[in-house]
Amino acid sequence: MVSVKKMEIETEDKPPGSPLIRDFDIGNYLGNSNFFLKYEGVNPTGTQKDRISKKHVENAIEKGYSEISVATCGNYGASIAYYARAMGIKAIVGIPSEYSNSRYAEIAAYGAEVIEKPLKYEEMVEYIRDEAGKNGWYDASPGSQNRDLDVAGYSEIAYEIYEQLGFAPDYVSVPVGNGTTMYGIYYGFLKLMRSGRSDKIPSFIASSTDGGNPVVYSFINGFRRVVELDQNSIVETHSNEPLIAYRSYDGQKALDVLYKTGGKASYVSDEDMIDMARGFREVDHLSVLPASASAALTALKYAGNKSCVIVLTGSDK
Repeated sequence: MVSVKKMEIETEDKPPGSPLIRDFDIGNYLGNSNFFLKYEGVNPTGTQKDRISKKHVENAIEKGYSEISVATCGNYGASIAYYARAMGIKAIVGIPSEYSNSRYAEIAAYGAEVIEKPLKYEEMVEYIRDEAGKNGWYDASPGSQNRDLDVAGYSEIAYEIYEQLGFAPDYVSVPVGNGTTMYGIYYGFLKLMRSGRSDKIPSFIASSTDGGNPVVYSFINGFRRVVELDQNSIVETHSNEPLIAYRSYDGQKALDVLYKTGGKASYVSDEDMIDMARGFREVDHLSVLPASASAALTALKYAGNKSCVIVLTGSDK
């Protein structure tokens, strides 16, 4: 039997980090004793975004900025606003006005300045990037000049998995929007292997929305170069907002990970995401964002009885 270390629930004065839970040891909702849940819901604002937000705010302060800006569909903005308030600088958060996320009030309550525009998410990223340049704000948005911190933050998930599990699993299943989380975890395992600590890199499984995502679209169509989608063809919903994209800022890196590791990828419907999240809540007593629950569905589809770590984000508050 594999021994799995469960990290303590984080408090506000601790760095982000999360437990690894064997589903067999709780409700066993997935019915597979080789499936492990990397539950990011214990982080201060409930998502893996806390790992990079803390680094960005610290970097902004170190570089002398008094404002930090980000474009968001919800979770990332809440996370940046949380750490900005905690460390004493101002957050400027751009949100597409048509997004129906439930974190707007939370972002404002943290003291952030909220900018709403009738733009798509990718357009909001570019708008905030331009405004950051004009106004001297630190830019924490996806694809910024500070993006190396994103990879550094998410690579810590790989280090934790290795330490908690004691080995590199056969698979890691990750929900994919921009592709940054998956690439960061891959990079962490790559460093572990290059240092001689691990003898392999897991195969990666990518899940995303059937409303449209460039990484999954490109992979299932056999493309080696990521293809930007027609922005008029994507369908945004409340459930798929964290995943929907016509442009993935780290899409090429994520697509390369799938090919390099012999990975798999598929779309998941909103209905199936919602049902899976409900099952986690009712059986395993875990609050899981439906978009994140998509990673469990693809794990069930592809991992078989192999060891698989499923990265799960907590439900939005």
